[in-house]
This record gives sequence, C-alpha cells and structure tokens, in this order.
Amino acid sequence: MNPRYCTKHPGMGRLTILLLSFVITLIPFISKANEGLRQIQPERNDTTYTLPTIIRYSIKNNPNLRISGKDIESQTYWIDSAKADRMPKIDLGGGLTRYRYDMPLTPIVITPPLGGPGTEIPEFKRTIWDTGVSFKLPLFKGGRLYRGVKVAEMQKAIAQDHYSFTKQELIYNLSSVYYKIAQLEKLLIANDASVQQLEVHKGNVDLFLKTGTAPQLDLLKTNVDLAHAIENKLLVKNNLQSTYEFLKTLMGMDDMATNIVIAHEKESKKTFSSLDESMAWAFSRRPDYMAAAKKVKIGEERVKIAQGKRYPDIYAAGQYGGQAGNEFAFKENYYFGMKFVVPLFDGGLITSEINKEKAGLEKAREEERALKLSITREVRDAHLNIANATERITVTEKAITSARENLRVEMLKYDTGAGTSQDVIDARTALLRTETDFYQGLFDRNVAIAYLAKATGEAEYDGEVEK
Repeated sequence: MNPRYCTKHPGMGRLTILLLSFVITLIPFISKANEGLRQIQPERNDTTYTLPTIIRYSIKNNPNLRISGKDIESQTYWIDSAKADRMPKIDLGGGLTRYRYDMPLTPIVITPPLGGPGTEIPEFKRTIWDTGVSFKLPLFKGGRLYRGVKVAEMQKAIAQDHYSFTKQELIYNLSSVYYKIAQLEKLLIANDASVQQLEVHKGNVDLFLKTGTAPQLDLLKTNVDLAHAIENKLLVKNNLQSTYEFLKTLMGMDDMATNIVIAHEKESKKTFSSLDESMAWAFSRRPDYMAAAKKVKIGEERVKIAQGKRYPDIYAAGQYGGQAGNEFAFKENYYFGMKFVVPLFDGGLITSEINKEKAGLEKAREEERALKLSITREVRDAHLNIANATERITVTEKAITSARENLRVEMLKYDTGAGTSQDVIDARTALLRTETDFYQGLFDRNVAIAYLAKATGEAEYDGEVEK
C-alpha cells in the first residue's frame, strides 16, 4: 500500500492535498508568464534595437569598417600620384658657389677668326650666384606611365572590395550575435520556468512530507535538482550579459555603460536560393573573389611594367636661368630639347624584376583558385547546415509538445499518488532539454542562412521585426 494514503493524519484527505497542490501550481505559472514578458520587453531606460537598426548603427560606427573606408581614401591619393608621374615637373632652383679660379658667367663663344664679330667673351667671377626654372616632361617609358595609373585604379577597386567584404563579415557577425541573444533570452525564460516548476514540486513534496505521505529522500533529491536548475539559469543569464557586451563592441559603442535590448524577429520561414543559384551568386558578387581576380590582373600589369624597363626612357627637358657675380648683374641663358636613356647593362636587374613579378602573378592565380574552392565549400556547408537545422527544428518542435504533456501527466500522477518524485524531475529535465535543443536548432538555422548570405556576397538584410 502506498504510504501516501495511510490514515496517519486523517484530517488531510486526498482531495484536500490535491486542491492545495493545484492552487500552489497555478501561482508560479502566472508568475512565469509575467517574467517571460519582462524578459522580452525592455526597461524604460533601455534602448531597443532591431537587427536592421543594429546593422545600420554598426556600419556607421564599427572601427574596422571605418578603417577599411580610410584604405579607399588612401588609394585615391595613390591614383593621383600615378597620374602626376605623367605630368611635367617644373622646378625653381638657385644657389651660391665660390670657385678657386674665376669662372665665366655665360659660355665662351669664339667665331673664327679669333676675335671676329661673332666672338663673345663673358665676364669671369670667382663667386657666382645662379637661379632659374627647369622642366622635365616624360614622353615614353615603355608603357609604365599609363600602366601605373591602371594599377593604382585597380588597387582602389580592391580596397572597395575589401570594404564590402568587411561589411559583409560585420553583418554576419552581428546577425550571429543577435540570434545568439535571442536564443539565450528564450533559454532564460525556459530555465526560469524550470526553476519555478521545481519550486512548485518542492512545495508539493514538502506538503506530502508533512502529511507523512512522502519520504525525506524525495525532498533531498528535489533540493539538489532545484539548485542545479538555479545554477543553469545563472549561467544562461551571465552568458546573455556577456553576449550583449560583445554586441556593443561590434556596434562600435563608445559608451559601454549603455543598456540595450533587442527586438525579436518573427519566427517565419525564411527563403533562400538553391545550391546552383547560390554558386552563381557567389562567383558573381563575392567581393573577396572579385578582389582576387583584380589581383591577377594587377600581377599581369606588373609583369608588363617590369618588361617596359628594357625600353628607352624618352623625355623633354629645358631650363631658363641666369648667373651673376656679386653685382647681381645676371646673364640670362636657356636650353630645351629631347633626351633618351637606353639601359644597356644592369647586371641582370631588370630580368630579376621580371621573374619576380611573374612569380607574384602565379601566386595570385593560385590564391584565386584556392578562394574559389573555399567559396564552393562555404556555400555547400551553408545549405547542409540549413537542411540539418530545419530537420532538427521539426523533430524538436513535436518533441516539446510531447515533453510538456509528459510533465503534466507525471505531476498529476505524483499528486494522485500514482507516480514518484523522480519521475517528475526526469520529465522536467526532458522538457528543458527538448526546449534547449529546439532553440539551438532555431539559432543554427538563422545563423546558417546568414552564413549563406555572406557566402553568396549578399550585403543587405530584410528580416521582419516581431511586434
């Protein structure tokens, strides 16, 4: 005979115990609902962020993204520098020179016969002042002039691709942290409900213990499990706070003391492209893949630039100036013309530079190939993770309904004397485990979809916000 129905205390009947247990059970579940709302709804002084607003704020304030923006600006100046190499250089110069012997201020001109009408004998001075304006205009450098501008423009395009890639990485990281916070907040509610259910069960066990219908061991086991549930709740709460701090760091918030909360998305079935479409999108708009292709083109241009050093450098040059002694009576002179320089022997320097650039070109091609293989794997992994998480969600969603019903039945059996305290605790543990698996599946699926967006080069977010 079950000791819970012995007549040791005839004043406490089965019906009375059941009614008291039912009343005590209702109170925590009402409290749990209110607590759940408090977990979702922000305090009055907190700032609420949706995922799109988090992304917009971070794009403006994330330091790594702003650094990438400065790289674009610096590459713009490099283009200006490369274009300036094609422009004439005009310089103003002057100086003071003291010679040991007297030197002519202008060249000596002698027209035969000596002393004839065309003969010019300049002034000779030991101290000479000179000043003048000179210019140099490059005309041909073996294609290095316009190729230098072309390389600079492609370097800027790579910097823009790097900015886009950094932006997509930031959006993916923000999305992952956002979904992790959503998961932890739901887990916190589930763990809080588990604690409250155990507290209700503990009250029932304590009540039965006082009436002599439950052993002391049931209360001890319940206390141990309750302490473990409280510990799990605290761990989830601490992880949630830490994740919020990490989110503020990603967002670039200078005031880390600011309290923020997230607005949860609607749990809707998100659509995504097929595997073949995803592959096509990835290779057509992934900024890092586009940057790798540009690096190959830059390598080809650098090889041609190095080969161009074998051709002559042709440039126009001229100067207008004058020289004078201490009296500052300047004698004017000028020249202009065209010059060229042909490399005849450099000890194999140009050949070495060409071979070096060719090796760099082969390296860039292998990097492009490696990135192509990596992108293929990332897209396939994203689709596999989405499919896996979707199946787990379907399974655990059904399991939650069964676990809740199982807990209800076990609690009712215990209240009526047909079950044990350990059955209630096991049912409660199974429910929490199932809820944890379900929320993990939701998190994994959302992150996998965000990862697919990054893998295919998608930079925008169009998620709906839960009202």
